[in-house]
Amino acid sequence: MELGKSKIEATERRKRIVFVIKVLTYLVLVFLREYLDWKNEPLLIRLTPLMDALSLLLAGSVLISLGRLFLVRFYLRKKKSDSLHNNFVLGINYIASMLNVIVFLFAIMIFIQIKPSEFLGSITLVAAAIALLSKDYITNMINGLIIMFSDQITLGDYIQVAEHKGKIQDITLLNVVLTNDDSDLVMVPNSLILASHIINHSRQSVRRLTFEFELKNQAGLNVDQTEQKLKNAIKPFGHEVKLHRITLKALEIHKDIVKMKLQVQLNTNSKEQEKKIRRSINQSIIDLGHE
Repeated sequence: MELGKSKIEATERRKRIVFVIKVLTYLVLVFLREYLDWKNEPLLIRLTPLMDALSLLLAGSVLISLGRLFLVRFYLRKKKSDSLHNNFVLGINYIASMLNVIVFLFAIMIFIQIKPSEFLGSITLVAAAIALLSKDYITNMINGLIIMFSDQITLGDYIQVAEHKGKIQDITLLNVVLTNDDSDLVMVPNSLILASHIINHSRQSVRRLTFEFELKNQAGLNVDQTEQKLKNAIKPFGHEVKLHRITLKALEIHKDIVKMKLQVQLNTNSKEQEKKIRRSINQSIIDLGHE
């Protein structure tokens, strides 16, 4: 996590440099507006809308950047490295981007000499219709901001949501991007994230592998013997698995089948070793089904 905090701080230093450049540019514009005769010079009169638009754009951008820098700096100082969540910074960045887009649209209106108040009043009905048609996208964006400002999941966490499982690579306003065990990118909608039960494996103090399978309910089926067979399959991974913490239990007993659940406690964080262990156990379960 310290590396993550250092990376954020490095990014913030670059953003502070950009902020200083914006302030200096805005001061130059203010100087030009004060010391040039914009009312009498024909060329300057034609450039007045452009100057007004640039002034609004830079003033808005400076204020948004100032607020963003203050919030992120306050957050980094308040949070220790072990409790740092990149989601907060991500959420602040997205809000700043949306505000900059709004300021940019207002600047365009001023450049083409349209009063923003009159324009907004004339498109009220159109905006309402657009909002109704795109309510699912708006809801998804709001859900994205909720996820960003929460500390339940964060970038780098390994989670399971519905049938999807993987490491969080990015959180956007529309979805959460996961990298699954096959190195595929899975984009899970934010609405599904908030509506589903989530297992955050990265926040668990104990790492477990869970297998649910079915065996034929036939004479000679013995839970203890089945558990021992599965333990024998895992013995080659004795350093990566806590053999004394392997448990097998019957979940449901029916006339023809028995639903069983195997839990294996890991002693390693290696994804490669986890894949090998999972493959060995799956093969043992397949062999048991053919006995």
